[in-house]
Amino acid sequence: MAQKVKSLFSPFGGFRGLAAIIAVQCILLLIMLVDWHVPMVLVVGVVVTIGALRWPLGAVALLIAARLIGTASMSWLHIGGLHLGLFEPILLIALGSLLYHAVVRRKKIIQDYPWLTPMLFFLGYQVIGLLWCYKLGQGLADIVATGVVLANAMLIVTFVRDFEDYKKVFTIWVGASVTIGILSLVTSLGDSGGGGVWEVAAGGGRETGLGQQPNWFAMNLMFSVHTCFGMAVVQTNKRHRMLFMLAGLFIFITQLRSGSRGGAYAIMIGGTLVALAHPVFRRWMKRFLMIILATFAFYMLFDIGSSTSKAMTRIATNITNTWGQDVRETNWMVCWQMFINTWGVGIGPGGYADLLEDYNWKLYTSIHRYPHGIFWGLLSHYGLVGLSLAVWVLVTIFRMARELILLTKGTAIEVFAWTMPATMVGYIAWSFVEFEINDKPFWEFLALYTALYLGVKRMLANGETLPAMPHDIKLPWQRSVPPPPTLPAPNPATP
Repeated sequence: MAQKVKSLFSPFGGFRGLAAIIAVQCILLLIMLVDWHVPMVLVVGVVVTIGALRWPLGAVALLIAARLIGTASMSWLHIGGLHLGLFEPILLIALGSLLYHAVVRRKKIIQDYPWLTPMLFFLGYQVIGLLWCYKLGQGLADIVATGVVLANAMLIVTFVRDFEDYKKVFTIWVGASVTIGILSLVTSLGDSGGGGVWEVAAGGGRETGLGQQPNWFAMNLMFSVHTCFGMAVVQTNKRHRMLFMLAGLFIFITQLRSGSRGGAYAIMIGGTLVALAHPVFRRWMKRFLMIILATFAFYMLFDIGSSTSKAMTRIATNITNTWGQDVRETNWMVCWQMFINTWGVGIGPGGYADLLEDYNWKLYTSIHRYPHGIFWGLLSHYGLVGLSLAVWVLVTIFRMARELILLTKGTAIEVFAWTMPATMVGYIAWSFVEFEINDKPFWEFLALYTALYLGVKRMLANGETLPAMPHDIKLPWQRSVPPPPTLPAPNPATP
């Protein structure tokens, strides 16, 4: 009889296990009587945590999705300049999974990658900058943001181990981007979370999606466009290929609704870079540029009909009208003044918006209280040291991309070896007139590309063969011209 009772409780871990389950349910029931949201959050948190421990790659995918979808306007807790919302709990769960696999599973989590060293130096300089920063709280917020970038990168490069992992995670990235596009079509959150309501943008028909300023919203979606079409290229299933193509088109159209020139220009720049991988396009582009330069030089030398001077006057007038009263140019002048006033050291992390009161009252009382460009932000906050470290990061990314293109030539991975750097080049080009150093999702995108790079090197070191392009797909420069038909050789026996 005792044996039957014991077997009855065995699925629950014995009598003690069953008692623990009943006790937890009673506690949740009591909490539900106070606030039903709390037990629901606890149950979901436990389920997600267990799933993250068992499937760490899923935790990384969920982390990226939360990073993309979560915005300051969706946060439920604000501590100084820090906004706690959808992303932060997922990050803690993912870090818990990382710690579990490091301690219990003995997994190596300290991965060395090309741009890690300059980023650690940058973090160190931020910490030193606390000695002269304007407000300690804002400086700590900037340091925490850099720490989050490094934590996300560590999670991604640790658990994304090969090309299959890469495709799974980027599929979730595409799904999150599509979700953002759908939500932006059916909701209107208006507030950017930074204290300003983008009524002018909304009134002009610009999509401010999920409470983001239009340029941020567009660039948030822009990162997935080129590689989404790349995912379509490498699919063996034609239905999957069509789904990725439609998703890429939908994301592209959605980001265009913001009216952001930055998003559109970045996609054009990136698309041109990808096209340059095609030798025929590259050859004709060189010829086209030569013709343009020759024509321009001819008109500059002879100034036929005073057309050159008229064109230059028109260009100068347009630039003056466009930028003369623009908040970007005003912020850039302030950044330069901050750089000069600190003897090239920078004002340190944080404090830019508050210091504007001493430089430009009109900007200080507006909603445009940020440097409007990563370059200008580095110049004002971190001076020559910050700019030097940024150049170091860019050089390491360039070398990594060049090596990956050479290693993957003729394989399916070659598509992504081109599309992802092309997207980053487009973003970096526009980052001179918009964005801040810790803005999402550039660093997560770079970390995923780095994971692909490390995975390829790992596969080649183990003697594995890189995946080939699907048999029915060939990149334009991989298509060989069929040989011309030849006449059959004459038969010697025939007179």
